[in-house]
Amino acid sequence: MRLLLIRHARAAASHHLPDAERPLTDEGRREFAAVARSIVLRGGTPSAILHSPARRTTETAEILATAAALPAHAQGIATWLALGSGCQEILPRLADLSAEVTALVGHEPIMSSLTSLLLDGGRSNFSPGTSACVEFDGIIAPGQGRLLWMLEPR
Repeated sequence: MRLLLIRHARAAASHHLPDAERPLTDEGRREFAAVARSIVLRGGTPSAILHSPARRTTETAEILATAAALPAHAQGIATWLALGSGCQEILPRLADLSAEVTALVGHEPIMSSLTSLLLDGGRSNFSPGTSACVEFDGIIAPGQGRLLWMLEPR
């Protein structure tokens, strides 16, 4: 089983919008479209994409779904990935994942913290649009993952 851990792409500043409503910038869309194509070319095509309810994660998930030619029902909102979530809220949900490759689109610092926990150490730093592919032989649990690759937009 593989897990794609993705931080949303570059988003607009929150000058006049509530944080959850910030859209991606045009640059963020372009950058992540290239990352999404690379994910597919590396064989990381997910059959399910779960994302935070925030607009910027929804838009990032849509770009990945388009690159992977996934149907709309392959995407879903996961409130447990919302801004401010912690590893203790997310870890129990991972045992319920059944797809061979599942993408999780969320926020910092949780994406880097979760990646580090699943790999049993090391510090990952997810800039906007970064994705990591972590493979598991069995159950998804702390320290049981192997990093296959990490992609950054630049």
